[in-house]
Amino acid sequence: MKPSRTLLLALLVALAGSALWWFELREDAKPEGDAAQTEVFPGVEQDAIEWVELAQPDGGVVRLEKRGEKWRIAKPIDFAADEFAAGGIASALADLASSTVFDPAAEDAALHPEPLGSYGLTREPRVRFAAGGKTYALRLGDPTPVAGNTYVAAEGDARVFVVPQWQTNSLTKTLQELRETRLFDFEREKVTKIALTWAGGAATLEKKGDDWRLAAPLEDAADDIAVQSLISDLQGLRAEEFLDAPPPDAELGFAAPQYRAELTLEGGASYALTLGAAREGSRVAARSGASGAVEVEGSVLERLPKSVTALRDKTLGFFATGDAKAFTLKFSGEESLVVTGTNGADGWKATPPMAPGAASALVAEIASLSGESIAAESLGEAELAAFGLAPARAQLVVRGEGEGDVAPVLADVRLGVLRAGSGLAAMRADRSVVYWVAESRASALPQSAAQFRASFAEKVEPAPPE
Repeated sequence: MKPSRTLLLALLVALAGSALWWFELREDAKPEGDAAQTEVFPGVEQDAIEWVELAQPDGGVVRLEKRGEKWRIAKPIDFAADEFAAGGIASALADLASSTVFDPAAEDAALHPEPLGSYGLTREPRVRFAAGGKTYALRLGDPTPVAGNTYVAAEGDARVFVVPQWQTNSLTKTLQELRETRLFDFEREKVTKIALTWAGGAATLEKKGDDWRLAAPLEDAADDIAVQSLISDLQGLRAEEFLDAPPPDAELGFAAPQYRAELTLEGGASYALTLGAAREGSRVAARSGASGAVEVEGSVLERLPKSVTALRDKTLGFFATGDAKAFTLKFSGEESLVVTGTNGADGWKATPPMAPGAASALVAEIASLSGESIAAESLGEAELAAFGLAPARAQLVVRGEGEGDVAPVLADVRLGVLRAGSGLAAMRADRSVVYWVAESRASALPQSAAQFRASFAEKVEPAPPE
């Protein structure tokens, strides 16, 4: 073996032996189990922490104060704090603990600390806080050479602690990371009224019991999915950039906003959002009472409803397919026809017979049928006739469990003309509004006796010649 290779192997063996001795020594110094953890701030409870100050990279300080049940930034600005981030800081300070402690009073000299400079602990304390009327300070040192730990020391304590870095991550947050980015903080179940304004239009929604209704500019049932999506978008809105020294309102577009939403909650509390001009990076200027002037993602403006039609309920059928037990399909016009169906143990049976699966597919289509837009409001007979709805070209009534006319009506839909570019005219028996159903769904709905026979009826094979 070459001398150089022999020397290299000897060096590796020596290093391995030294590392094993070092870790065995450290392991012997660790008490066993979770109880072996030594708290950096013994006796400090998270709920007792009154304020926290974090040193910032630019030399400034962020001060968080607990006011009632909420955390708030008191310095360098007065602003709502991110509750999750602030609570994480308080939790980290109360739970900060180590199983490896360098203590000058330790019997084992190997556990005596080196000069603080060796650990990066000569800097000013990174964190100061108060709990139970007593103040504390914490220095954050350098990361340890291995194992993802950090050296820390409490002011007035000669010991040096080795703690996991994940315990100290929350103690290095910046002002931007500590600010509350939500523009709204409310319980969605408590919203009772929503007033919307957009370019060229406005609408007011009110909650009646468990249902939302349009109150202005007309009275009508509201589209619950659209309303819930609106509330979700407002509740989830986040500030991407804070404008602490904002330009004039005219420049931000607040003088003539693109959108405005006002929410009223049970008890009278209210929230308002104003969306203004477009900003750099596909953002728009926004302002709420809680956030002041900020920038938010411009995509939210595209999602928010900007027409009364988008807020109106356009449901034509809405029921669980398993609840449907019978249907009657009537056609008028050049050829009248009545088709009946019953849902039994063997599935749907229709008279005249329908193709396999056609009856259940038709009921399923009606169970989730909605209009895409509104064709007209209340119309006279002549106007309805122009839409093929007086009389209706097709009428489908779906009933639930029960005998004959006593069975509850799950849906009563009338179908009219199919117009290219608009859709299929349709209406409910209990409403005077005419809706346009998307053309893509028209093929699944029989609109005449001829279409029924061609696409929905059971095909009868011709008898073989004698």
